[in-house]
Amino acid sequence: MARRRKKNNIFKSTINIVVLMLLLVAIFFLVDKFILPLFSERDKIKVEKPLEEIKVEPPLTPLVLEEEEVALYFTDDNAQYLIPEYRKIKKTNEIAKQAVLELIKGPVSNNLFPTIPPATTINALYVSDGIAYIDLSSEVIKNHSGGSAGELLTVYSLVLTLTSFPDIDKVQILVDGSNRDTLVGHMDISVPLERDEGWLRKKL
Repeated sequence: MARRRKKNNIFKSTINIVVLMLLLVAIFFLVDKFILPLFSERDKIKVEKPLEEIKVEPPLTPLVLEEEEVALYFTDDNAQYLIPEYRKIKKTNEIAKQAVLELIKGPVSNNLFPTIPPATTINALYVSDGIAYIDLSSEVIKNHSGGSAGELLTVYSLVLTLTSFPDIDKVQILVDGSNRDTLVGHMDISVPLERDEGWLRKKL
């Protein structure tokens, strides 16, 4: 009887050990399959989340404005010749118009003098078949100092400045949209004018 009881105890102990081992295996499997991945994913989120929140801005590209050097023609101190003043201006699709606007502003050099009354504005400027048609406001006449030499210098400062551009061969001057025989009574401007460097003195 005692021997049978002892065998039963051993059998029960063996079953308990087997069950315990199965439980350990099951626990290990559950931990490895479900618990550890949760911790791993949480750690991964902790590491990756700050990286996602960091916005990397692209490096700023310095803004470079393209410029073009143009020749503007002003008169000398004796009002006898035209002298070029070279100026860098912003490159645009209307570079010829911009050049005339700079011409109207007047020279930078103290040795040169303006040829166009400063209140003059440009109504329009367009180029067709090598001819630049420039339409000036009436201030070019109203505020002009007069005289044949002054008129010639005004006209040819425009002609020389505009024909410095390769696509312009001649210049037709208009005032408030109309053709005129002269500006102030001396020089014929009713037809397109070609470049005439006879009025040009290249050195001061």
